Amino acid sequence: MVSFDPFPALMTPRLRLRAIEPADAATILRIHSDPEVTRYFGRASDSSLADAEQRIASILDGIRDATSIRWGITLHESGEIIGTTGFWRWNKPHRWAEIGYELLPAHWNRGIMTEALRAMLPFGFDAMDLHRVEAHIDPENRASMRVLERLGFVRDGLLRENWYYNGRYTDTAIYGLLRSDADSAAR
Repeated sequence: MVSFDPFPALMTPRLRLRAIEPADAATILRIHSDPEVTRYFGRASDSSLADAEQRIASILDGIRDATSIRWGITLHESGEIIGTTGFWRWNKPHRWAEIGYELLPAHWNRGIMTEALRAMLPFGFDAMDLHRVEAHIDPENRASMRVLERLGFVRDGLLRENWYYNGRYTDTAIYGLLRSDADSAAR
């Protein structure tokens, strides 16, 4: 059985992916209340510190129960969380999980999310013994598509009008990365 205790911090040349703590609530609120960040989420932006505290409590519950894991993305020089990433919807019997991620707009277009995911994906394949990693994104989110494709994800399909939010239906693009594809790309 996988345990996330102690929490597995991950390092890259520019980043440290660390545990999210209750003290991070104001920063998590800043990220999840930004309409640019949440534009493609298909849900309302967070609007209060209580929303962020509830989000963190859910993250900590998933880590404690070993059903999901999420990291705060920090720059080495500041240590402040600028985004988050993690695995959720972990289907252990079938060895796949979905990833999610977001980043403050001031840090977009600098390769930060690609670098963070490059650190996180091997953890999923090795420590969590995943065979497949999925990403479900709004097909209008071109920046997210580019990140996934840069990492070797393949668009597996499109779920037409499967999500209803704010008075309209939207599509969901499904991207997948298999362990064998990730292993080949690493060589």
